[in-house]
Amino acid sequence: MEKYRIPLTHAEETLVSKIDLRLSHRNHDEAHAAYNANAEPILALLASLSARDGVPPQRLRYWNDAEYNPGRIKASRKGAFERNNCLGEDIYTHPHFIKHLRYILLGADLPDPIIFDFEQQAGNPEWVSLSDAIPLGKHARKLVRQYGLEPRHASEEFFKLCLDMGLTLSVALSIMRSVRQVR
Repeated sequence: MEKYRIPLTHAEETLVSKIDLRLSHRNHDEAHAAYNANAEPILALLASLSARDGVPPQRLRYWNDAEYNPGRIKASRKGAFERNNCLGEDIYTHPHFIKHLRYILLGADLPDPIIFDFEQQAGNPEWVSLSDAIPLGKHARKLVRQYGLEPRHASEEFFKLCLDMGLTLSVALSIMRSVRQVR
């Protein structure tokens, strides 16, 4: 959805146009070529965004804060790279960083009708409390079934959407867990 894309300068738009944001490629050679071509524009884009504080705070927390990365291993998403001895600029040029870059730039990877429907159901984010997480989670599960989404992927995307909407971390985590239960 256009409203969750971060605003970019003309120079940043040019850099983004040089980045292959696909999550998968046909073969190893194509993936390796994308990896080689992506390194320079990704680093330049991130430097530009960082210099002007262009990344929304909730997306920075999503990347840097361990509490925003629930699971067995308590580390931030950045920390997971570091635990695997991927350090410094290598983190941002690693092929697995692309999915995080996509969120930083574009927001949650959900169809626009789902985002619109979920926003309507949630109403004003300032008034959403943890007690609202159960009905919102049920609604999100209904949307996942209705649109035939894969629950594990959808749960992460609903988590991102909740953060971008301004819902609290506890509500976002509750909705993510709820969506993950879809069978």
